[in-house]
Amino acid sequence: MTEIQLKNRGPIAELVLDGQESRNALDADNLRDIAAAVAKVAEAVPNVRVLVIRGEGKVFCSGRDIANVDVETDDAHAFLADIFAPVFQAIRALPIPVIAQVQGAALGLGYGVAAAADIIFAADDAKFGSPFAAIGAMLDSGAHHVFLDRVGYHRTMDLIVTGDFMTGAEAAATGIVSRAVPAAELSDFVESKLEKIVSGPAEAFAMEKGFVQKLADEQPNLAEVLAQEAALQESARQTPDYAEGFRAFQERRKPNFE
Repeated sequence: MTEIQLKNRGPIAELVLDGQESRNALDADNLRDIAAAVAKVAEAVPNVRVLVIRGEGKVFCSGRDIANVDVETDDAHAFLADIFAPVFQAIRALPIPVIAQVQGAALGLGYGVAAAADIIFAADDAKFGSPFAAIGAMLDSGAHHVFLDRVGYHRTMDLIVTGDFMTGAEAAATGIVSRAVPAAELSDFVESKLEKIVSGPAEAFAMEKGFVQKLADEQPNLAEVLAQEAALQESARQTPDYAEGFRAFQERRKPNFE
């Protein structure tokens, strides 16, 4: 059984999947707990400036916990549409950067949780893919969209029908994750990036997150992107962080974004 823990370290929030015996597998109650934790993080903004999602032990998340699922009565549609999808959308909707720190396996639902984050930092020997061929199930949790976008039709079908996994290094090379580092260095690497994020311009990051998601979802043409960039840049210009950043550059000092 997996427990969902929410920890705070000043401006850093950590959402921890803690169920090493189950390999951090998630059931419906776990997903509801994640939704509740994400809501608490949203309430804590702007005091909280970044969220890290990670798993305890050797894996990030092995997927849905199906150990006690009754195939005859299970409602897969309700599980995904009514329970998982709102969690995915809630993570994406947070107005702060969200980092998934992935070691070991991130499979099925586990990859879906990671994919909801804005950035995925992975161990180079992590495992990504679809184990569903072994149980006669479909790829889910948004992975069709991500895989087709990043690796194309043929590689997506390869991963689905063979059940083979990509390593963290392969996933980084194809854009499935942001970056991959040696497993022993993952925690320190993430910490170093957190330090940069929490000292960065929070309002600009929030605008960037919304805009990049909009571009990814709607794929507007170049002229529309240029027009929207201009409007957003003017909005950024009116923030204290923008003024501080320019002054710091002009005065050749490090900016102090508050």
